[in-house]
Amino acid sequence: MRIACLFLLIPLCISGAGRYKAEWLSVANRLVKTDPGAYEFNWGEGVQWIGLMKTYERTADKRYLDYMERWTASYIGQDPRVLLNGVREGYCGHWSPATAILFMQEARPKAEYATLVRRVVDYIANHAERSSEGALGHWQGSHQLWVDTLYMACPLLAGAGKAFSKPEYITDAARQIVVYAKHLQDERSGLFYHMWDWKTGERTPALWGRGNGWVTMSLADTLEVMEAGHPLRGKLVEIARRQAEGLARTQDADGLWHTVLDEPSSYPESSATSMMVYGLEKLARLGVLESRYRALAERAWKAVNQRYVRDGVVIGVSAGTEPRGKEYYGKLPAGSQTWGTGAYLMAGSEMER
Repeated sequence: MRIACLFLLIPLCISGAGRYKAEWLSVANRLVKTDPGAYEFNWGEGVQWIGLMKTYERTADKRYLDYMERWTASYIGQDPRVLLNGVREGYCGHWSPATAILFMQEARPKAEYATLVRRVVDYIANHAERSSEGALGHWQGSHQLWVDTLYMACPLLAGAGKAFSKPEYITDAARQIVVYAKHLQDERSGLFYHMWDWKTGERTPALWGRGNGWVTMSLADTLEVMEAGHPLRGKLVEIARRQAEGLARTQDADGLWHTVLDEPSSYPESSATSMMVYGLEKLARLGVLESRYRALAERAWKAVNQRYVRDGVVIGVSAGTEPRGKEYYGKLPAGSQTWGTGAYLMAGSEMER
């Protein structure tokens, strides 16, 4: 009888990643059947390509790398002033594609990839808007810290710092998180607000779900490359642990996080949940968080796959979001978006380890 019970329990021990590997790869496989020319050099696409490259890292499937190379070819040699300046001059949303191209450079080295990445990083380091504390603004003249900006900048600065032997870039990434936390991390909950204006002192009131996802992923990717003795590492660990406690308290009974974290009446949102899966699982793997946080990631990964993945398409992703009042976030439509696809692929890349 004991042996029979043991065999009955074995399936319960199979990791969530193994159960949902087919769904995870179906999203990547459907993506690479689309026209790469349909995608811009912008933040949502950047997140999508980061997710695809992390999927390549775990699978070594050449199709993913070939597809990325076709997309990247459209932008090689372009004037960086054109790439980095759209409707808003110096908009940080044009930085994240360079993170994916950095991964391309590491997987299939080409001088033109490194050149493009260096140009974007140079802009961030030397020309982007910054506050008196050195924090990056969302665009030139914005005088605002949006949590979104952290993910546009920190993984790129940290990754380039490691790849190009530029430790000052890693320090800059860490300093961004520290300054942002000073102004946006809630003392009571450990969670992050969306925006703080350094001219007016205004801070938006919502603890935005995806915004906290941007922070969690930025912490994970920055801490991954920091040396144990780095003077800012302890501060980042403290920030990560405080935020993780808040995330544990706001995960719902199904394993999801909502578009406003402390408003259960707001809808559960798949990109935020995927980001938490990636960040919490990775931070636990790195030893920053206790292993118990992997159970949160496991529950969330199961919930995302069961509710939001349909025939290789990730749904339940809220539209592009500006910092406003709490009610605004819950009224945004949800569907399929590039950033939701990318966040899901990243989550799978961690759960599949």
